[in-house]
Amino acid sequence: MEIYERKIIMGNIEKLNKFEAICLILVIITNQIILNLPNSILVSTGSSSPLNTIYISLIAMIFTFIVCKLFKRFIDKDLLDISHFLGGKFLKTIIGILYIIFFTFITSILLRYFSETLKSIYFKDAPIIFILLVFLVPPVIINKFGLNVISKVILFFVPTLLISLLFLIYTTASSFDTSQIFPVLGYGVNETFFAGLSNIFAFGGLAYIYFLKPLLKSPNEFKKISIISIGISSLFLFLSVTSLLMVLPFIVSTDETLSIYLLTKTVELGRFLQRIDAIFIFFWIFATLCYTSVNIFYILNIFKKTANIQNPKAITYALSSIILSASLLPKDIAEVKFLEAIIYKYSTIILVFGISFFILLFANIKYKRKGRATNE
Repeated sequence: MEIYERKIIMGNIEKLNKFEAICLILVIITNQIILNLPNSILVSTGSSSPLNTIYISLIAMIFTFIVCKLFKRFIDKDLLDISHFLGGKFLKTIIGILYIIFFTFITSILLRYFSETLKSIYFKDAPIIFILLVFLVPPVIINKFGLNVISKVILFFVPTLLISLLFLIYTTASSFDTSQIFPVLGYGVNETFFAGLSNIFAFGGLAYIYFLKPLLKSPNEFKKISIISIGISSLFLFLSVTSLLMVLPFIVSTDETLSIYLLTKTVELGRFLQRIDAIFIFFWIFATLCYTSVNIFYILNIFKKTANIQNPKAITYALSSIILSASLLPKDIAEVKFLEAIIYKYSTIILVFGISFFILLFANIKYKRKGRATNE
């Protein structure tokens, strides 16, 4: 039987410690929270949004626990390695291509969405391509320095980002209208628990966990890192959804852009600090740069393993051109919202929670059968 021993498979790539890995996952999910993820949940479940968020968070935690169990036999391996074990080079190539497309797509959509928001708030006359380039050029440059620099920047910034979100929620707490959480079941049991299960896409950050293990200095901490990351993400998702519902209940029946930004408009800190939304926008710009840097790194890393090349950085400029072109494809913000609400949502459910999970499951079954055959 092929023995899956721990070894370095990522070339000279730097490794992440526990806190760097947790922050890397958190910067992905907090970006999605900032960029209207709570609004998607609010529109679909209404006043039962807090209950639905607790429900999908529990499902996500259980799912993460199972995924960690399925990874246990494959020390220092990621989804591509496990796909190769299960179905050979063909399956590995298919999964690699799917995830390259997936990460490129979500990067393009997020950049266009946030750029359109900035344009509507501050830069009404600026060409959208210039704003997009602001979010593409720095991540391309930082990727030249490797994962070590990316992780250090994220480790420094993520605590500030999380504290700013907690501060935002705390300062709006005085405006909470608790009557907005009634009826508790919102649009009904079906929308909350059955149709509402589709909101599990909020934890699409699990896609990054599938490729995390070989990047860790201590792969035996993979489970702890995954559980903590999803746990903290669940807390911030719940707080964001609940705050929006109780402070801005009209969001349930509207299609707002960057609903968290509307929350910042309600913050007043005395007489001289009544418009601090620009401070939050500054933090979110930095968060988007970190998010894009991580996605570019992941795409290059997956391409390296899929195509079996030594230096994926050579295609960095080509990749950034593809992301820029894809970001410019939607005609307007309405098309971007459709891609986010429908295409991203269901592609996440199918690829992250469906295909990838079954690859892990069947690989474990194959591993057990090989073990039995060897013993016989």
